[in-house]
Amino acid sequence: MTKSEITLEDSGLRKPKLTEVIKALQSEARSDASTHSSTVVYGLSDLSEFELNRLAPVWAGLPATYKHRILKQLLETSEAVFELDFGAFAHMNLTDKSSLVRSAAIELLWSDESLATMRQLMDLARADSSHDVRAQAFSGLGRFVLLGEYGDIPPKDAREAQELALIAVKDHNVPIEIRCRALEAIANSSHPEAAALIREAYDDGAHSLKVSAIYAMGRTCDKIWRDTVLEELESGDNQIVYESVQACGALQLEESVQLIGGLIAGDDREIQLMAIWALGEIGGRRAFEILCDLEETVEDREIQEAVEEAVDAASFSLSMSSLDFEFDKI
Repeated sequence: MTKSEITLEDSGLRKPKLTEVIKALQSEARSDASTHSSTVVYGLSDLSEFELNRLAPVWAGLPATYKHRILKQLLETSEAVFELDFGAFAHMNLTDKSSLVRSAAIELLWSDESLATMRQLMDLARADSSHDVRAQAFSGLGRFVLLGEYGDIPPKDAREAQELALIAVKDHNVPIEIRCRALEAIANSSHPEAAALIREAYDDGAHSLKVSAIYAMGRTCDKIWRDTVLEELESGDNQIVYESVQACGALQLEESVQLIGGLIAGDDREIQLMAIWALGEIGGRRAFEILCDLEETVEDREIQEAVEEAVDAASFSLSMSSLDFEFDKI
């Protein structure tokens, strides 16, 4: 059973009545609540067409900033509670008059792999009035480019998504944020122009393009970028370092382990968390030892959880490499 086939009732949770949801929405909007009740969160899952039609006029009258906050909370919830399905609600918000709401709705569709959604994202990427929405749409298209690589969507559809991203990357009149997200999308493919476009973006001189290029290097899973990402690990720029750590993890560069291990002791929390993740992805004896040492001393709960997941990942890769060694001896 897929996520879209699991209903709220299947999970044992009670779905609030739509009248309760509407009342809670209006009440919270008046009080400008920063967090939202379970009535709102659970009530916006698994909406039928009838419920969407009843909800639409009420939702349209709510402040954009409030709607944006709700969509962001639904995104966080959807990443933790897979039984909840906000797809229908997210689709309704793709045409909201607020660009903030449209962008958040695209993010909320993070697990949707339908061709219908891909087409909607392509339309938004081409022609939305907001640059931010267009950029977010290209981010969403990245997963469809990847699905095309895996053969999970028809080749014709995959090529259309690729071509749209390529056009945006190459057009220097397109706002740079859109070009960045389009570059990251095309990096999910084996398109023959991808490597040259990544190198061009890296050498461009624009900081945001360089950051995206390093991220894209990791997405290619191609170790031709080894020397570049290793060099950038020692950059004094935290954004560059963060993306370089992520790229090293994605490329599983064992020669980066010592440098990445040293970054865990730094004061940038995002880099710390990414360094822990990367060590888990790279695996190997040294990465495993660093993570185990950290596991014994860390007290911060978030860091502790990240370390536990990374230890599991590194342990698995270590056991697999030992198994390969045993087979080689046979």
